[in-house]
Amino acid sequence: MLIRILLSLFLAAAALFCVFGFLSTFEPRPTEVQWTWRAIYGLIFVGNIAGLMHLIKSILSR
Repeated sequence: MLIRILLSLFLAAAALFCVFGFLSTFEPRPTEVQWTWRAIYGLIFVGNIAGLMHLIKSILSR
């Protein structure tokens, strides 16, 4: 149970980092680079949220 909570905190922190990274892609850079990083941060964010939802569901079902 403790490991699931710690992993949930790690995934939440990683998701917040992805939000910060996504927002940093709005700084002036070449367009191709901006969209590449937006896609990377977006996909990692979605994966983190999916994992977080799965962990929270398993924690609450106990």
